[in-house]
Amino acid sequence: MLQMNSAKPSESINDTPKSLTVGASVDVLLGALRLDVWGRLGWLEIRRRYRRTVIGPFWSAISLAMFVVALGLVGSGLWGQQAGEYMTFLAAGFVVWVTFSSMLVESCLLFINSSNIFGQVQLNYSILAYALVWRNLITFGHNFVVYVILVLIFAPQYLGTVTLLAIPGLALILFNGIWIALLLGMLSLRYRDIQQLVASVVQIAMFVTPIFWPPEALKASGRSLVFVDYNPLYHFINIARAPLLGEVPTTQNYIVVFVCTIVGWGCAMAIFAHFRKRIAYWK
Repeated sequence: MLQMNSAKPSESINDTPKSLTVGASVDVLLGALRLDVWGRLGWLEIRRRYRRTVIGPFWSAISLAMFVVALGLVGSGLWGQQAGEYMTFLAAGFVVWVTFSSMLVESCLLFINSSNIFGQVQLNYSILAYALVWRNLITFGHNFVVYVILVLIFAPQYLGTVTLLAIPGLALILFNGIWIALLLGMLSLRYRDIQQLVASVVQIAMFVTPIFWPPEALKASGRSLVFVDYNPLYHFINIARAPLLGEVPTTQNYIVVFVCTIVGWGCAMAIFAHFRKRIAYWK
């Protein structure tokens, strides 16, 4: 009898974290299978944003085109490049940056905007993350038209078999967007200051990351280590941008992205497993 009683507490202690981990993993896996739910949620959000507009999501592409042309005419003179080539460089990087930065900012509102339904229906929380990534992919598709037009006019030599490497690059970015959405969504729901912090960091990162300026510009000054080599955002952007410019991403780009993917998913799943049951109460 003593042996039986002493075994029960040890079993309950060992089973608790295991069940929590399995619960989080099952949530993510089952959420991925509910394409009918997160696919519709993402599409409805796009429709809601552009309700009563004539051209809908293409307003995002028009705004991007105006920005690229205006900044391209100025930036080409600053960096001593041809206007057409610089605008193509700017468009290739900016369509990727807009997608990545939008996922970062919107992730902070993932559970805040949906907290009213947590106590009413049972759902896999990861469905909200998949819907967020899906709607940003839709927006990317509209913005990508700007790059296609510019590259066909000014730099058709960039198009080739290497361009296809942008597909796995974009897939890696979207795959990381899922754990980013879950992690920032939980942190922002619990600590509302995270939302303001992320928005501020994204604004600053847009200028210190090689999006408006070529990475080679800092090599002469010796500052490329800080803003390029040690900047994970640059590596994420470059795995999709480099192929669009007819270049193969570097081995360093892929190594940094893979390390961030493994570490990010590991941390996000650990936190998700531990606090998943509390999300509905953090309103």
